[in-house]
Amino acid sequence: MRRILVASLLSSFALAAYAATPKPGSDATPARVAVTTGITAPTLDTAAIVHIDGDDSLSAFPSPATMQLHLNVDATGATSQVQVVRSLSPVVDAQVVRAVSRFHWHPAMLDNQTIPADVNLIVQVQH
Repeated sequence: MRRILVASLLSSFALAAYAATPKPGSDATPARVAVTTGITAPTLDTAAIVHIDGDDSLSAFPSPATMQLHLNVDATGATSQVQVVRSLSPVVDAQVVRAVSRFHWHPAMLDNQTIPADVNLIVQVQH
C-alpha cells in the first residue's frame, strides 16, 4: 500500500464581491457597499492521511511525489468538483480523487456566514 499525505492547502480560494452600480443614463445614486475583511479559508476537519493500493508506475517518481488538485468546498463543508491539475499516474490520480471527494471541511466563512470556496490542494505521495 502507498501512503498519501495531504501536505498543504493553498488558501487560494475564490471569493468575489460585486458593487451595485447604476445603469448608464439613469439618475440613480449607487448603493453603498460594505467592505469586509472577515473572510476565512476552509480547513480540513481531521488529519488527511489516505492509504491507496500500490501502483508500480510510482517507482518512476521521486518519493515524495507531488500532485495538485483543484476542488470546491460547499457551504456545508462537502467536497465537490475535484479535478487533477498536476498528475502522477491515472491509477493514483483516480484513487486520490476518490479519497479527497470524501473529505469533510470546515467551510469558508464570510462575515460569520458559511460560503462555498474553490481550493487548490497539494498532495504528497510517499512510497
